[in-house]
Amino acid sequence: MGQICVRASELPRRFGQLSQAGTTVLVTHHGRETHALLPIASYHAIVAAKDERGSPLEEDSLIDRLPMLLLVVDNAARIVTANRTAHAVLRKPLGRLVGGRLLDHLPLLEGSVFQSYFNRTAQSGEPSSFELSGLFGAETWHRIETYRTVEGVVILAHDITEDIAAHRLADGKKALIDALAMHGGIGHFWLNVRGRIDRCDAAVERFLQLPATRLAGVAIADLVPVGQRVNLRQAIEDVLSGAGGRRLETEFLRNDGETLPMICAITELRGSFRSEGAVMVATRQ
Repeated sequence: MGQICVRASELPRRFGQLSQAGTTVLVTHHGRETHALLPIASYHAIVAAKDERGSPLEEDSLIDRLPMLLLVVDNAARIVTANRTAHAVLRKPLGRLVGGRLLDHLPLLEGSVFQSYFNRTAQSGEPSSFELSGLFGAETWHRIETYRTVEGVVILAHDITEDIAAHRLADGKKALIDALAMHGGIGHFWLNVRGRIDRCDAAVERFLQLPATRLAGVAIADLVPVGQRVNLRQAIEDVLSGAGGRRLETEFLRNDGETLPMICAITELRGSFRSEGAVMVATRQ
């Protein structure tokens, strides 16, 4: 049977399909063959062979390089293959997982949603993908995938705890912004690193009697009386330099020429590598 070539970036997604091919899978990186994925029977035959010096060949399995837990469980619910990541995550010496029962090593799986997906894959061959919490700690989340092979069921577990936390945080921010908009009496500006307005909400438009399109790109310090601009610029500079948030009382100039006393709070909008500006919230005094 011929060989199959697959790019390294495609391997995690196509692992279930490729593991049933029954032939060698060559993995390429930038067009160069770097690894070979073998059927388990072929692998055992190679390990059992002797080189010319009579010593066993060193084990260098591709699955040990996967940055996710991989287990293969046979029809007797015993682990027949476990990669290095699985041993590290479960805090077991290398090789200790093989031969043990899955539920002995992962008792939290018993009675969980995992069992129904695992049984479906084992009985029908239908692959599954689902998320499971608390598998390796109370605050952890993993995406579990199961695939049927001739050896049993392949289990892949990828840690998505950070993704879940970021998603929840994003939901919280959206809910807060929606609540501010519904309140109607709290305006907020997004400022760039030069202290100019990127965008603002409807409450600001009502306060200043100007549409957001007119305010975009305007230096926010230009919206307060001349005598108060130095204080506002200094507060924004402090925030953008990482000195922490600032609260101040100032006045804004409305489109009709009147001044509007406001209480403001400014906090930095920091990205992964640098400041991306600031957020200012404002309410009428």
